[in-house]
Amino acid sequence: MADTHTWPADADGEVLKVLDERGFDFGSTHTIEFYLEFKAWPLSEHQQNEIFEKLHGADFIESDPEDIELGDAPGYVLFTTQNKVTHEFVGQEQARLSELVAHLDGTCNSWAVCSPCGG
Repeated sequence: MADTHTWPADADGEVLKVLDERGFDFGSTHTIEFYLEFKAWPLSEHQQNEIFEKLHGADFIESDPEDIELGDAPGYVLFTTQNKVTHEFVGQEQARLSELVAHLDGTCNSWAVCSPCGG
């Protein structure tokens, strides 16, 4: 089966390729989740407040002990937005979010499409 798109040879391109193979609708707006991880967790109250000011609606997620044992981060910030899913958008948004939290030893290098979402 021939791809309808040619995706960049990077992690984001691989995700987009899988979505494409599954018949994903790239023409519609979707809920996209971005995961921000930090070297030190939990974040201080000051750090949490700073993130809330910059990223309205961000959620602070504590990982389950079992997941931590399997190598997951102890916790992360989940930021959700609505947009069309493009390589350019997910790359730019990860860079923007990483820049916002870099001084807190944070980075954003993963994302997922919430499809379908409840509500």
